[in-house]
Amino acid sequence: MVAAAALVFLVLAFSSAVLWVIHTKIHRMKSRVVLAEKQHARLLELAEHSLESSDVPVGAILLYAGTIVGEGYNTVLRNAKAGEHAEVNAISNAIAVMGIDKFSSLDRSALILVSTFEPCLMCAGAFINYDIRNVYFMKEKEFSYIGKEEARFFRYLIRRRQVRNNDEQGSLFERHPDYPAGKKHIRQ
Repeated sequence: MVAAAALVFLVLAFSSAVLWVIHTKIHRMKSRVVLAEKQHARLLELAEHSLESSDVPVGAILLYAGTIVGEGYNTVLRNAKAGEHAEVNAISNAIAVMGIDKFSSLDRSALILVSTFEPCLMCAGAFINYDIRNVYFMKEKEFSYIGKEEARFFRYLIRRRQVRNNDEQGSLFERHPDYPAGKKHIRQ
């Protein structure tokens, strides 16, 4: 079992490396977002705020139709909260300002997240969850870092386990007022 898992891990890690190289070539050919001077300055100012608490200096803005609707910077150390990356904070700020209903109704083709540093897998999960399709960054991560990040993700996939299957979670979803009747899965 361990040998099979190790083989799967190696194949996935190799595949990930190949995909990363292809991805790197493709994203360098894609169009770049052009920020207004004020937006660019604000992005860098936000990243500077992270330094005040020795957080990783990353800033992020969320643009809708060219206007900043959310902004954030890393506050993981300052607030002792693991999820407070700049990108997640920018999404949270937009939701807090406009409300979840209005945020959810925005035209996703006009919504752009810009970060000073290439987002991590956790932030990518937030982009998927909130359907943020257009993500730009100023500085990309090193290949070695990406490889380690991907390896940890694949290790998670291999090691994850279900505790029980009595469908207690399903019954909790069914008690929620917005649960879509007849669906077995709900997006959190």
